Amino acid sequence: MSDPEYPQQQQPRVFDTSFNYMTDTPPGTDPDSGSPNLRADHELLWTKELRPGVVFEPTAPPKRGDGYLIFTDPSEARHWYGSDAITHSYTDRARTRSLANAIASLNEDERSRYLNPPYTIGSAMIWPVRKKDRPTMNQARGFRSLIADRMDLTLECIRRHYAGEPESPLADVINAYADFFALFDGFKEFVEFFHFQDLVTPDYEEVRFYLPFDNFKRSGMPATKDEYVTYREATLEFISARSRRMAAWVMENHPGIEVRHTD
Repeated sequence: MSDPEYPQQQQPRVFDTSFNYMTDTPPGTDPDSGSPNLRADHELLWTKELRPGVVFEPTAPPKRGDGYLIFTDPSEARHWYGSDAITHSYTDRARTRSLANAIASLNEDERSRYLNPPYTIGSAMIWPVRKKDRPTMNQARGFRSLIADRMDLTLECIRRHYAGEPESPLADVINAYADFFALFDGFKEFVEFFHFQDLVTPDYEEVRFYLPFDNFKRSGMPATKDEYVTYREATLEFISARSRRMAAWVMENHPGIEVRHTD
């Protein structure tokens, strides 16, 4: 049996920052592997010029089994990328009693706001994947407790890589995929390329953390109700701000595409 192909996008092309990718994901898969709209939006957002004459162009192959997105560099080398959700409600990861109790103590309004939110483009990212380099960024971010799927902590590890600061919980993985990070001319370009400006200070020197930062001395997961509420409010604010940046970028660079954005 041949690999299934993604359906073609309907015309005119629409970029909708409120679209929930769980709604177009086939049964038995997750949005990061199965949503055709998410893959198309990744391809749209991340195809752009890095610097004069150098274009990053991750392309969806016709058959899903051939890869999620593939970028062929000027030397004709091929690089594979996968999709990853970069925010987390921890509803299925309450591994500690304190976090489980924190979630259980939420009131009805808080539960409605924080638990099981829609998966929209503001909380989606792509990372490089290679069979020979495991874990991938996606895997390490999720399974290493000092990161706990938090993008702010991930970004701090990336900042340290560009700054030549060798110590971080993701240093080994980032070094394994150093060719990906070398595509970008430093931390500032990486941040701007992927619309992470709202997670850094205006001078790009420091990361704005969701919770007080302790230099990776404890788990990245919130431990109390107050921490959980603070974390979720910060992540929701980040998703909204990043979505606005994405919508503005598409409107500026793809005027023929209909952009839908609501805060």
